[in-house]
Amino acid sequence: MRPLTWRTPKALVPVLGVPLLDQLLLHLRRHGIERATLAMTQRNTHSAEAIREAYEDGARLGMAVDYAYEDTPLGSGGAIAGIAGGWDETFVVVNGDVITDLDVTAMVEHHRARQAVLSISLHEVEDPSPFGVVDLAEDGRIRRFVEKPPRAEAPSRLINAGTWIFEPHLVGMLDAQAFNRVEDTLFPTLCAQGEAVFGFHRPAYWSDVGTPEALRRVNLDMARGLVASPATPPVTGGVYVDPTASIEDGAHIEAPAVIGAGSRVAAGARVCASVLWAGVHIEEGAIIEDSVLASGVHVGAGATVRASVVAHGAIVDAGASLDGVSVEPADVAAIAEEARLG
Repeated sequence: MRPLTWRTPKALVPVLGVPLLDQLLLHLRRHGIERATLAMTQRNTHSAEAIREAYEDGARLGMAVDYAYEDTPLGSGGAIAGIAGGWDETFVVVNGDVITDLDVTAMVEHHRARQAVLSISLHEVEDPSPFGVVDLAEDGRIRRFVEKPPRAEAPSRLINAGTWIFEPHLVGMLDAQAFNRVEDTLFPTLCAQGEAVFGFHRPAYWSDVGTPEALRRVNLDMARGLVASPATPPVTGGVYVDPTASIEDGAHIEAPAVIGAGSRVAAGARVCASVLWAGVHIEEGAIIEDSVLASGVHVGAGATVRASVVAHGAIVDAGASLDGVSVEPADVAAIAEEARLG
């Protein structure tokens, strides 16, 4: 996600004006989940501190939020084992960088009705090779789970969509002390043993927000109403403009577009298929297309920014032309030194 995550942790990148993690947690809250534990690495880092400051005990979202830290990343299996050891009830695990309107309530009901030990949400894609892929029986049981197979060898186009329901006894099959990934070990093993592992495949929006382009696409999809946001009011006309943003007379905002808090688009400027974070200034006659501009970016008069990512506080000079480029934050050297020092 760099250069956007030099300053903003991935969990806090804005999706329709609020942090990505807000969208995810509030979606879970809508489905009756009242407590969440965030699996994080290294307590005393800029990223960890920013996330703790944003969520504290979760009261802002109407749910309880706590935190689990790893000095050394132990993978999905290590994180689950460290957090859920001793739990005695069914629990849900969700990847922290996914936007979906999956019906979690229906998935839980499906899990219980089939007396599953593990349920995995599924999504169909054209190329499954970058993902975990399932061989699904007619009754919904997963016969085989293959992590990142060559495209020609994938058993289907149904992929692991990052929402899992665990029965608590499975935690005993994981190692809390060594790196292990459930996708590589637990999931294939359970399927090979014929355990009650079921897929849940229902029509739903799904996107893995792992790149600036994916972030742009998710924002614009929400602006167009392709997926409902649990954190912001419905958007009409395909354009989301924060109430504190300023769009001058004569500025052209073409759907889909997202304009963040405190941003200003001057007369004669045009913004199309782009996402502006907070405090972005677009001067007269500038053109922004198919791009993501992070907080504090300033685009000078008559400049053109197309298919580009411009990070925090960067200045695009008047009359400049950017096409398909990635611009580092204005203070990238200081940020890199801060990251090096931990």
